[in-house]
This record gives sequence, C-alpha cells and structure tokens, in this order.
Amino acid sequence: MKDKDLKDLPQVSVVIPTHNRREILEKALHALFNQTYPADSYEIVIVDDGSTDGTGEMIDALKAPCEIRYVYQEQKGPAGARNVGIRMAKGDTIIFIDSDIIVCPEFIEAHIKAREGNDVITHGPVIHTSDMDNPTLTPMKITDISRAFFATGNVSIYRNKLIEAGLFDEDFVEYGWEDLELGIRLKKLSIKPVKALDAKGYHYKSVLKVSMVPGLIEKERQRGHTAIILYRKHPTLKVRAMIMLSPVFFILDRLLTLGNWPRWKCTIRFLKSLERMGLHLPLRFFVRIITNHAYANGMREYLRNDDIPHDKA
Repeated sequence: MKDKDLKDLPQVSVVIPTHNRREILEKALHALFNQTYPADSYEIVIVDDGSTDGTGEMIDALKAPCEIRYVYQEQKGPAGARNVGIRMAKGDTIIFIDSDIIVCPEFIEAHIKAREGNDVITHGPVIHTSDMDNPTLTPMKITDISRAFFATGNVSIYRNKLIEAGLFDEDFVEYGWEDLELGIRLKKLSIKPVKALDAKGYHYKSVLKVSMVPGLIEKERQRGHTAIILYRKHPTLKVRAMIMLSPVFFILDRLLTLGNWPRWKCTIRFLKSLERMGLHLPLRFFVRIITNHAYANGMREYLRNDDIPHDKA
C-alpha cells in the first residue's frame, strides 16, 4: 500500500479454523505473513479444532510479522471453531479462510479496497490447485466460480454483522453447510455481496488417490447429515434445490449404484487398477458416483431421524 493509503486503515482479523492440516496450514500462514497490508493492521486468529498432528508446535515455532493468536479446543466442528475465532478477534473486519487456502500478497488489501460500506460481504476468488509448491501459478477455471452468498473459503464481513446475525449455528458439528446456513440469516439483514477479484485464494486439493476414498466417503456422509439439518432449519424450495433433496436425485442414485456396488470388496481393487494405469478421468468418475452415494445415504439417515436439530426460533 502507498503511504497516502495508510491513514485510518481498518483493523483486520483473519480467522482460520483448522484440524490436522499442519503442512498446508504452515504454507497458508507464510502467505499471510507476506502481505501488502501493514503488519500492524491485521492479526491472524487460529482455532485448532482438536488437531493431533503437532499443529500447535508448528505455530509456536513461527516468526510472524503480525500478531498471531492460537487456541486449541476439543473438536467441536468448524462452526464452533469459527465462533471462538470471532469472539477472540480484535478487528472490526473479519476475513475467513480455510486452513488449506494459500493467498496472494494483495489478499487483505484487496478485501479492504473492495468494501463499499458496512452492509456488505466481500468475496475473493477460490482457485483450486494440486500444486502445493507453486499454487499461485494455477489459472482460474470455470469450475472455480461459486455462486454462494456466504462461503468461508475466502470472505470478509464486519464483525458486528456476524454478531447481529447470531454467529454460526453450532448444531452443525459435522462437515458442511454451516456457512451457507449463516448466509441465509445474513441475507435477511439486507447485506449485499461484492467481489474482490484481486483477493485470490488458492485451495490446495491433492491429486485423487484410492487411499483417500474412505475419508471422502465419510466426509460426504457427514455433509448429507448437515444438509438435512439445514433443511429442517430453513424448509424452503430453494434449500431443497441447493442440497438436492428431491426424488429424482435419490432415484438416480439408486440406478447408478444398483446392487450396492460401491460397497463391494472388488470395487476398491477396480479403482486401484485404474490408478495404476493412470486412468484419472474414469477414476474420478467412479469416485464421484461413490461419494454422491455416501451423500445420499447421509441424507437418508437423517431423514429417518426425528431427533436431529430443527430451527431454534
């Protein structure tokens, strides 16, 4: 930033929840240390949601140019972790990123420059990359475009608006939908989204391997659970469409997984053979069917459960 722009800069808190992402989090933090925004005008708040990989020790060893604060808690989920970060934050402006997002040097400055008042949500692009060493060389793709009203991968908002909306709903303990649920409540406050095109964040996703499939299945099963929690709290047609809660989706899932082949022992052997032959496109195709099936099953489990959380209002 130029000297003439340094007057009355807003204090910014970058809030990052994390769970067992030590390696990529360290890279993400070094990117945040290398900002054009003055180091005395922003802080980094890290909420460790039950990591067991030495995340705390890594952070203790860092030499940060800005203030960095770290707190560990027993695992409560991303909603609870972000709420802890919001309460700890000193800045009037909160920027949320995920712990596997590596940002560009202009990241914070671009968020601040794009703001047009108090009643806005500022979104930066999230560019998916598998290049951990040089993520910023990855160009933006059509598949990177998001229409989400409020998604915490790369977003900023005034802290008082989060408090007015009621913070994140901690009924969302498992993975998924907690940020979009808060977005529904923020929208009711007449808050408007704006784009910060220069606030680029690069989301690291490793190349798909068969060894990752069990974890992906569990993640999508959880996302199916939280999709139903979202719908029970906001039972609208828009939410039904958002989470694909429709007979067509369930029928298609049954047709694509006839005989319950995703659970066959030979399925993993088949996927491994695709991986060995370097057939990544068919591998991704079959894994997508398998994970969609896990998501559908997660929804089915919670649709049958009348004890799951409803709207507290």
